[in-house]
Amino acid sequence: MGDLPIQQSFLWYRSSKGDALDPQASGAYIFRPDGNTPTIASSSVTLKVIRGPLFDEVHQQFSSWIYQIGPIPVDDDVGKEVITQLTANMSTNSTFYTDSNGRDFLKRVRNYREDWNLQVTQPVAGNYYPVNLGVYIVDEKYELSVLVDRAAGASSIQDGQLEIMLHRRLLKDDGRGVAEPLDEVVCVDQDCQGLTARGTYYINVEKLGHGAHWRRTYGQQVYSPFLLAFTHEDATSSKPYSVAKDSMMDGNYSLPDNVAIVTLQNLDDGTTLLRLAHLFQAGEDPRYSEVAEVDLKKVFGKRTIKELTETNLSANQKKSEMKQLNWRVIEDAESGPAPVKGGPVDCRALVVALGPMEIRTFLLKF
Repeated sequence: MGDLPIQQSFLWYRSSKGDALDPQASGAYIFRPDGNTPTIASSSVTLKVIRGPLFDEVHQQFSSWIYQIGPIPVDDDVGKEVITQLTANMSTNSTFYTDSNGRDFLKRVRNYREDWNLQVTQPVAGNYYPVNLGVYIVDEKYELSVLVDRAAGASSIQDGQLEIMLHRRLLKDDGRGVAEPLDEVVCVDQDCQGLTARGTYYINVEKLGHGAHWRRTYGQQVYSPFLLAFTHEDATSSKPYSVAKDSMMDGNYSLPDNVAIVTLQNLDDGTTLLRLAHLFQAGEDPRYSEVAEVDLKKVFGKRTIKELTETNLSANQKKSEMKQLNWRVIEDAESGPAPVKGGPVDCRALVVALGPMEIRTFLLKF
């Protein structure tokens, strides 16, 4: 963890209802603020620190409705789009990174598009991007990363700053198909209030070059947390026990840090569906952006794999029967190095190799 000071603030954009130049309103499908400068929710913050043996917890209340976000007040007939900003003394050169469906992180440059000359008409909304896993910025010393617990919109409107949309309550339809404003309420005894949003964001500062490992490994914990399940025990038909049965995985084996089991499912035909995913992209980390190997004999250490068939991602066609299409490219484009992929699996060794960002799918018979 780096020692970079970070300031967090909560603000809100006044939502646009449309104007004479452009009637487009902000709504369920369209984010269009009325102006480029958000309003600070509060300059006075109530702070409470709770200290414990393992960690300290800080409770902050920025206003009567920003503690848990909402209900957003609209008594002033103004729709509001609530954001949080994390500001650090970093020189980021208009650049930030957002994930693509939780996989690759894509480079974003403010007010710029690689494929065409961008005419900036919405300097805030035009720089927002969807985030499913996280967003981060870097400079010559540090990496500031934020992981989210749900899909959100995020940006870096100013250098050294990350901005994430938290909640929205709007008063005009955007004309994109919903046919109603984004003004949802919950009613209790005929008392109707706007919705409340609760969430958890994970913030990390690392030295330059060390942030990817945290984003990928901790992000996997956020995306796929341990699931605890309970059931009633019938003492007449089963023997009570207090110690959980051990795993089928070899006790001395664990998956590499750059690999995750995406799917492990018993199918109706008696086969088992297994998907393995490499968590890092090429060049993201000097150690973990390399080919990873998974020993299936140790993953299923207490069972014997009799047959293994690799399939396409959807598991409805054998990989050996797939026909790859060759696309004719009209314009010459700079093509980078071919992606590194794992080779065929030896049915005796049963070791699966995965290149950066590769997902491989198998049907197993035990």
